[in-house]
Amino acid sequence: MPSRLARLFSKRSLPFRRDRGFTLIEIMVVIFIIALLAALVVPKIIGRTEEAKKTAAMTQIREFENALSLYHLDNGSYPSTEQGLEALVKKPTLPPEPNNYKAGGYISKIPK
Repeated sequence: MPSRLARLFSKRSLPFRRDRGFTLIEIMVVIFIIALLAALVVPKIIGRTEEAKKTAAMTQIREFENALSLYHLDNGSYPSTEQGLEALVKKPTLPPEPNNYKAGGYISKIPK
């Protein structure tokens, strides 16, 4: 014979117990909450992407500025237009050739 506690919590003794899934209203409330959270979070994420691109560009510009300053200090002039920024990565072969070019260049690569 089942115990009194087992009979109390059996499926037959709990007529109000539902074995069905979620109601349409419950699902709609959850979808509404998710949509509301997405509406609040997505614009902030998108705005941060643009800000990150600007920060990366400013960092690259400062890197070029520093590399060009070092090149000028070492060689007494800036790279010519023909030599371009590639002169910061590898020693130029076009005139005017630098006198005291730093081994390894002034930057590792030109950013894209």
